Amino acid sequence: MVRFSVRLAAAALALALSCGAFAAAPKFQMPFPCKQVWHGNTRENHSPKLAVDLSRANGEGDKVVAAAKGTVSKVRNMGNRSYGKYVTIDHGGGWSTLYAHLNSYSVKVGDRLEQGQGLGTVGNTGGSFGAHLHHEQLLNGALQKIKFDGRTIHYYDGRDRYTDYKSANRCP
Repeated sequence: MVRFSVRLAAAALALALSCGAFAAAPKFQMPFPCKQVWHGNTRENHSPKLAVDLSRANGEGDKVVAAAKGTVSKVRNMGNRSYGKYVTIDHGGGWSTLYAHLNSYSVKVGDRLEQGQGLGTVGNTGGSFGAHLHHEQLLNGALQKIKFDGRTIHYYDGRDRYTDYKSANRCP
């Protein structure tokens, strides 16, 4: 009976921790400085499906900032393949964000970033067709629907794939 109770308690704790990780999601903001407006593109055939591509006219070289505070866990350059230059930030509780197709990055693994702190610039690297930022939000490695300022972004619905978003990241 004691062995069963210990297993049951361990299972309950694991469930509580996994639910707690979801409940503890950071309040992600757009990965751009305050008040900038960016065009968000989602599409059914996007890989991965729940990611968003953010672009604007003459956006190449614009500053990319952390969507929430965290620690840089990856800084990679895949050359002309896939994500090209990209950065991943670990936000704790199983949450992470990925910033891809960067022109440049200004961080290294282990750097601690505050929300809104710069990490690189918008680019056109890897398997990209035009300057944009490919952005993902993940929980325990699984892609989640993206939220900015607590609101889920607009996803493809067969009518409108593009939506403009205004950054509230580190606004006074």
